[in-house]
Amino acid sequence: MAIRLSLGEMIGAGTRAVARYTGTLLSVFIAQAAVTIVCMLAVTSVLTDAFGHLPLWDEAVDGDLVALVYCVRFAEASLSATAGVVMWSVLLWVVISWFLVGGVNNVLAQRPEGRGETARCFGAGGSNTFLAYAKLALCSIPGWLAATALLLWGFDRFASEERMMVILTLPQLVGTLLLAALPGLFVLHIVWTVTDYARVELTLRHDSHEPSVVMTYLRTLAFVLKRPITLAHGGLGWLAFLLITVGYMWLAAGHSMYGAGGAVTLFVIRQGVALARSAIRFGVLGGQLELGKTRPLPPRRIVETKVESKKA
Repeated sequence: MAIRLSLGEMIGAGTRAVARYTGTLLSVFIAQAAVTIVCMLAVTSVLTDAFGHLPLWDEAVDGDLVALVYCVRFAEASLSATAGVVMWSVLLWVVISWFLVGGVNNVLAQRPEGRGETARCFGAGGSNTFLAYAKLALCSIPGWLAATALLLWGFDRFASEERMMVILTLPQLVGTLLLAALPGLFVLHIVWTVTDYARVELTLRHDSHEPSVVMTYLRTLAFVLKRPITLAHGGLGWLAFLLITVGYMWLAAGHSMYGAGGAVTLFVIRQGVALARSAIRFGVLGGQLELGKTRPLPPRRIVETKVESKKA
């Protein structure tokens, strides 16, 4: 008989995972911060060359929409280069995350004791599942294409040029963009959730069953669609992620920090927010793995061997 977990039990499992393996969380966060810092330095270099002599950029950063439009038209090539740097940084982080998430899932599944054992368990999990997670990324391409198509449809339907021209306030702008992006984001949430639970399946069954990645993905898709609690649990994680981000933006609005001291303070606050968001993600993984343990084992693949009798 299958064990059913409630949403509260999944959240509790995630909270215990964060409390027990805080060191693992900090290690993953340091790797994320390293990629972020490299990206920030590259973007800063590009923007300094383009806007270092343009005081209007300060007004654009402070929220002046007219100044921002002027700056975008003034240095369109530089902003394109910035977008390229960010894109390659995101791709780099996606590849690194295959190893990191594999390590985290293995640690949460095996529950090792001590730093040394935890580190060995983390490394073994990341290396054993890296290629399988890469294959999962290929399996999720159709879902990404469907989400992209819905995003394009939503923006064409609800955020067309005619509609954007009559927007006068920031709440109207945010509401319009959210309405346009909602269908695509929902499909994207399903794709992310299926990928997360497929990773859990591959981590838990890797040694004993060696499951096919494609079949695992299809089984997990059916599992997620039959159990709305998987989407609700992941959605709560993204909601908490969004609330922390919006709260940080609200507190930072209208509080300019000048000089080296202000820059250091702003960097520390941003890293604190990033650590909180990493903890949320870590907790979601813990809850997903706890639910993944209740899934029935995948069917074994039976291999028939024929033994030819030798004639005397």
